[in-house]
Amino acid sequence: MINRIVAFLTCLMAACIGGQIEFAFGSDRDGSVFFGVTDEREQASVISNAAFYDDKERGWFWYEEDQMDIEEEITPVQEEQPRPKPEEKKEPDNSNTGPRPLSSEWFRKNMEKYRDQAIDNPSSENVTTYMYLQRVMLDKAEKFAEVSQRVVMADSLLDENTRRPIATFGGTAKDEMSTKGTEKAAKKLAMLAGLWFFYESNCEYCVKQAGVLKGLMNAYGFKVLAIARDGLPLSDGSFSNFTVDRGQSKKLGVEMTPALFLVKPGEQGGAIQLGQGLLAGDEIVKRTIVLAHQNAWLNEDEYEDTLKVSPIQVETETIQNVRDNLMGNPSELIRTIRDNLKKQL
Repeated sequence: MINRIVAFLTCLMAACIGGQIEFAFGSDRDGSVFFGVTDEREQASVISNAAFYDDKERGWFWYEEDQMDIEEEITPVQEEQPRPKPEEKKEPDNSNTGPRPLSSEWFRKNMEKYRDQAIDNPSSENVTTYMYLQRVMLDKAEKFAEVSQRVVMADSLLDENTRRPIATFGGTAKDEMSTKGTEKAAKKLAMLAGLWFFYESNCEYCVKQAGVLKGLMNAYGFKVLAIARDGLPLSDGSFSNFTVDRGQSKKLGVEMTPALFLVKPGEQGGAIQLGQGLLAGDEIVKRTIVLAHQNAWLNEDEYEDTLKVSPIQVETETIQNVRDNLMGNPSELIRTIRDNLKKQL
C-alpha cells in the first residue's frame, strides 16, 4: 500500500515538472469534480486553466480567497453628502434697545410697573425702589420748572404777562379796557346792522328773550325787528309792531325759537346767525362782535380792543411753512417763531 502511494506521488511530481498535467481547482476539463470531492464553491471562482507553472507567482492555489467572499466584504463607498454651511451669526439688532434708563420716556413706560409691583408685593425693597424712582422723576420735573421759569422771565414773547398783566390791579385794568372796547364795538354795529328776532306766540323762552333784547336796545341802540312765525303777538305784548313771517325763517334755516340774526343791509351786508335758543345779553354782544369781525364788519384794532387777553399767537401760515430741515436747527427755528410773534406786539 505504501509502495502504491509513493509511486503515485512520484508520477505526479514528474508530470508537474514535464508540464503535461493542468490543474483546475475543484474540476477537470470536462467539468467533473476532481477526485469526486467538492467544497461547494461556485465555479465562478475557478482560476483560469493556464498551467500552474505559468502563474507560479500566485503561490499555492488553495490559499486564494473566494472571489465571492471578497465581493461580500467590500462595502460600497457612499457618496459624501455636502456638509451644511454653518449659519452666519447675525449681529444683534441694537436699533430698538428701548428708552434710556430714567429718561422721561422710560418713566412713562415703566413707572406704573414699579408702582404696581410695590403695591402687589409691598416688600421693603419694592417700596423703596418705587419711592426713589418717584424722587428722581419729581426732581427732574422740578429742575425743568425752574429752568422754564428763568427762560420765560428772560423772554417777553414767552411771558404771559405780555398778553395779560399777572398783577391783580393790572388784570382789572385790562378788564376795564375790554369793557370800553366792547361798548364801542357794539355801538358801532348797532349803527351798521340790526337784529332779527324770530318768535312764536306760545314760546315762553321767546318772552324772556324779548326782555333781554329791550335791554340791548337801551344800552347800545340796537334796532330789533320781531318776526312772528305763527303770525300772532307775544303773550306779554312785547314788540307789538311785529311782522309776520313770510318765508324768511325757512330761508335762514330757523328750526326753533327764539332765534336771533345780525342783519346788515347793503351789498357788503347779509344775515349772520347769532344763535337759536335763549341767550343772555352779554353772550349776544360777544357773538355779535366775533362774527362781525369774522365778516370784516369790524377791523382788527376794533376787535382786539374788546379782548381781555392780547392775541399774540404764532400764525398758522408760519407753522405750515416749517420744514424738517428747520427742526434740525434749533437756533433757526426759534428765530422764525420769534419773528412771527414780534410782528403782533
